[in-house]
Amino acid sequence: MQKLKLKILGLFKSKKINIFLLFFVLAFSILVLTKLSKVYTATLAFKVKPKEVSDTHVIVKANNPELDITIQTTGFNWLRYAIKRPELDINFKTDVSKKDSTLIWSVSKGFSNINKQFDKEEKIISINPDTLLFRFDVNDVKYVPIILNSKIQYAKGYNTLDTLRTTPDSIKLIGPSSVLKSISKLRTQQLELIGVKSNVNKTLLLQLDSLNKNIKTNLKHVNLSVNVSKFSEGILDIPINVINIPEGVKVNYFPKQVSLSFTTSLENFNTIKTEDFKVICDYNEAPGNSALVPKLVKQPKNVKNIRVLQQKIEFIITE
Repeated sequence: MQKLKLKILGLFKSKKINIFLLFFVLAFSILVLTKLSKVYTATLAFKVKPKEVSDTHVIVKANNPELDITIQTTGFNWLRYAIKRPELDINFKTDVSKKDSTLIWSVSKGFSNINKQFDKEEKIISINPDTLLFRFDVNDVKYVPIILNSKIQYAKGYNTLDTLRTTPDSIKLIGPSSVLKSISKLRTQQLELIGVKSNVNKTLLLQLDSLNKNIKTNLKHVNLSVNVSKFSEGILDIPINVINIPEGVKVNYFPKQVSLSFTTSLENFNTIKTEDFKVICDYNEAPGNSALVPKLVKQPKNVKNIRVLQQKIEFIITE
């Protein structure tokens, strides 16, 4: 027994057997390549994948979810199909017609798009069935605002002039109208930041778990960008304009101007002017004709935390 084992090992170690194996492998490879290079005709079942379906259409059921396509092509392509189950896109935007609650695809209308999905060396002989039927239901589309669920506390002396809102600031929801009408907004996940003194760039998930399971949307998260900068407080004296004084009445009031405090970024501080603000007092709103109340009716966009420091303006009526 031991001698037999030694003889077999000797054969594998010999140059003759190595040369034989090499030629065997080469011959087998040439045979396989020859077979794969030949053209064969056969029929395959292709899974249908809906594409470009309208947002308002929901496919309920397809009577024929597959197409049996007879193809003439090389063995290389057949090998590819054997490795991965074939799949074809059906374009619902260009290749289907609608009848009642059914979408109808036909070979005569959709052949061109089907043919484009095959290689040039693949020739389609036939397609069966020649019609596919898809039942659908109709959904509504509704856009609702996205509410930023945040608590941002800036470090002392820092703030932002930006309006805190997400990008995008609304979301498209698709679903039954009876469900959509009860949805007026959608919130982001909770964001809490303390001691902020640099720009904020965050990606926030939406609270999609709060939606009905019949509601669909492609949006899962939004972005929040906030420019944060050093802030300073300023005070300006703004002249008062009294309006709605009755004809024939003269009003003398004091003071003639009010002090107004505000905060803004250091970059904008020197650009803020008295002319950027306007304060009025409405004579018709004077409580019991005892005092005028100043109201700010004009302000620049690049200021925050505005306060009118005088709340009452004394006045007398003169002849």
